[in-house]
Amino acid sequence: MAPARPKSRKPATTRQKRDWLFAAGFLAPFMILLLVFQYVPLLVMARNSVYDYSLLNPATAKFVGLRNFTDMIEYDDAMISFGVTFAFALGVVLFVIPVAFSLALFLNSKLPARGLVRTMIMLPVVTSSVVVATMWSFLLDPSNGLINGVLNILGVTNQPFLTSTSQALPALIAMTLWQQVGFGAILFLAGLQGLPVELTEAARIDGATRRQVLWNVTIPLLSRTTLFVVVIMTVFSLQAFAPAFLMTQGGPQESTNLIVYHIYNTAFIMQQAGYASALSVALLLVVLGISMAQMALLRSRWNY
Repeated sequence: MAPARPKSRKPATTRQKRDWLFAAGFLAPFMILLLVFQYVPLLVMARNSVYDYSLLNPATAKFVGLRNFTDMIEYDDAMISFGVTFAFALGVVLFVIPVAFSLALFLNSKLPARGLVRTMIMLPVVTSSVVVATMWSFLLDPSNGLINGVLNILGVTNQPFLTSTSQALPALIAMTLWQQVGFGAILFLAGLQGLPVELTEAARIDGATRRQVLWNVTIPLLSRTTLFVVVIMTVFSLQAFAPAFLMTQGGPQESTNLIVYHIYNTAFIMQQAGYASALSVALLLVVLGISMAQMALLRSRWNY
């Protein structure tokens, strides 16, 4: 008897092509929007960074090569703005990570009022940055703000806050902490709920205390989540705009002149669009460099 012929795989190949077409059809709208509104503007920004022109008269654009980038080194405005932004990002990350982790531990426990706390910490996250900045401007008002009212009850004189060169940036960090700590807590909570229970139970059986379990088991296993939260908060802080724009206008004495606000002023107030594009390219490279460095330094060595 002749051996049976193998079945043709043509139907499977046809099915795969059909699946690819369906997938491409679903992804096409998103990819087109991503290309039009993200990658094309990036290319345009990179091209504009080597020109000197005004937004009021872009037809008179003049090719200047790398002069816009050398101007960033020659003049102090960019370096000061980048320094303020780095200080702001460092303050946000240093405060958000421990506070968010502590809240996540509370939300992951069986203590009462978890639902209320979860709602309270998530409300600022979903609230518009404009609303948050406006509200905190009233709270930090140097003459009749609510925070100064509380300080007066405690016997402390009115503080200048947003009008002080030493207090304005910490005030913006505090506002950002209040708004973003809920997002970090939810990310940490997701990481805590994904940890294998067997490891913590085994550690407790071996005689480890709660603190030892937290330090030697929970925190190392959350290294991937911590890396993600650190990178997200750093990128968000480096791109912050609303606090400086709505609360301080970069003052006093450029103490809160965040780089994105400085780019806005350079492009739309000073009408130096080419220089603003160069600043944007530099910011993009800085964000990519810091993100890659964080991922290299905080890369997880634990798998679960």
